[in-house]
Amino acid sequence: MKPDGIDSKILKALMEGGRASFRRIAERTSLTTPTVTARYARMKKAGLIEKFVPILSADSIDRGVVAMLTLRVNSHSGEKVAKDLARLREVEGVYMTTGQNIFLRVTLNDARGLQTFLREKVLTRPGVEVSTSEIVTSIVKEEPPSLLPSMLTMNLNCDYCHGEVTSSRPYTVAAGSSHYYFCCRTCRRAYLEKYGTRLARISQDSRERALHS
Repeated sequence: MKPDGIDSKILKALMEGGRASFRRIAERTSLTTPTVTARYARMKKAGLIEKFVPILSADSIDRGVVAMLTLRVNSHSGEKVAKDLARLREVEGVYMTTGQNIFLRVTLNDARGLQTFLREKVLTRPGVEVSTSEIVTSIVKEEPPSLLPSMLTMNLNCDYCHGEVTSSRPYTVAAGSSHYYFCCRTCRRAYLEKYGTRLARISQDSRERALHS
């Protein structure tokens, strides 16, 4: 499932200012607030939007030692090694490159910590060798991508049968702040028959909270 033009407009607005309210994004994109809210919920549920986090100034914090590592791995274990390394607290970035290399960005307390990290958490893995290990002396720029990629996909599953939703306009049900997505009209109808009473109660509670807020 691929984002359409409306999704792209919302994503661009979010990338320019992730703290903007849905109302503000609607004004900037000439959309309605309910449309922005529903599309954001869909992209988040599909895993296209993972999270929003603050970006700290590199000059304002003492990060310890930042190092860039290049690892050579066995061609059959490269992806598994990369995923295992990505789980480590010290690892901030994992990139697989041509030539069966894994490029890591790690942050440690000090240079001694880097040696310990290499000895205890990297070189203990079978078939892994350290090609280069360099300590970063100055961070000139560190920001998330500012350009929206031309090719984006969303992995949205039906909330009833759990099959893949392939249409750019899935069947939907809204209940309060939650949105549910379905691959076909039959799944939507079956879901409403099973959970309709509960969804109606959620919507009613949401309206009552809005009136008293």
